[in-house]
Amino acid sequence: MEFFNPVHIVAGQGTLCALDKSIKKLQLQINKILLITRGGDFQLSAGYKQIRAALNEYEVHEIVFGVSNPDISELFQLLKELESVDFDLVIAVGGGSVLDMGKSIATLHKMEFADVAMLRECIGKGSYTEAVIPWFGIPTTSGTGSEVTPWATIWDKESGGKLSLNNPKNFARIAVVDPILTRALPVGLTVSSALDAVCHATEAYWAKRTNEVSQTFALAAIRRIRESLELLLQNPEDLSLREDIGKGSLYAGIAFSNTKTTICHSLSYPLTSQFGIPHGIAAALSLAAFMKLNEVKIKNKQELLTAFNCENVAEVEKWIQRMMQLGGYGHQLQNYGIELKDFPQILHHAFTKGRADNNPVVVTKDAVLTVLKNIY
Repeated sequence: MEFFNPVHIVAGQGTLCALDKSIKKLQLQINKILLITRGGDFQLSAGYKQIRAALNEYEVHEIVFGVSNPDISELFQLLKELESVDFDLVIAVGGGSVLDMGKSIATLHKMEFADVAMLRECIGKGSYTEAVIPWFGIPTTSGTGSEVTPWATIWDKESGGKLSLNNPKNFARIAVVDPILTRALPVGLTVSSALDAVCHATEAYWAKRTNEVSQTFALAAIRRIRESLELLLQNPEDLSLREDIGKGSLYAGIAFSNTKTTICHSLSYPLTSQFGIPHGIAAALSLAAFMKLNEVKIKNKQELLTAFNCENVAEVEKWIQRMMQLGGYGHQLQNYGIELKDFPQILHHAFTKGRADNNPVVVTKDAVLTVLKNIY
């Protein structure tokens, strides 16, 4: 068994206040910092003020990136804008899209791209330079786990799919997970991001690349989210419950940082890129159906069901559907304007390399079509 994750993790209430100490732990010559935030009303929050106070002694260049599911053209534009900006450290504060932008910039900033096509080719081939700028991940949602994984999702509207910037040197130096940053999350985003984390954990548990360490973190993630999510929806400003969900997302991120995801995420990509279904919901829509398909290959299946506090897959499906309902989401594809005539297009983009072929059971187009019909 092998497992590797070098991220220094600082998690819990009050950890954001020690950000300056975390920077000094790098023992690097840090003078200039690129700060990427999600914008909106975040600049008015207590968490943002704590971050800026911790960075007082540094020269900070801040950019606001408020785009969800960023396209490769937006990454290219951002890289162009930063060509003349010098920095020694990237600090990304936001949801998965902001964190993915942060790690993308950390990998690509010192490279030159004439156009989007050249950038696309670089990411597709994984031809990155050795020089990676250190970066910190500070999540403001609880779901993506991007603060502890080495890859970034970049969408490609031109091709209708997505690219994965996968650089093993691009783990964050430090991840700071403080629940104060998620206290103001709306109910819908709380649910969709938490279900994304549940999918990360579940898929890490059954992936071909799974291992004992990943499975241990996966089960811990599912248990925490299963026990706390509904309580949190009833008490949305409870920091202890926010911390539970945040740590659940963190554990899920650690779990799949060594396994990657499987068919649920692979199918989710066209559902998000082409039909606008929030990513966590898009992945969770098919989770129970693929759990049923994978049952014969899941070792210690009962441990997985126990983590969900369920007796069988049908109960898992009911719990997921209830969480979606509480978050204001439908649990059928037709709730999102998808029609039967869209299935061929979805199928065409549903088999992402490294995800679909990481599923424990070989997944055919017929099998995915059956799942699509079941969740229609």
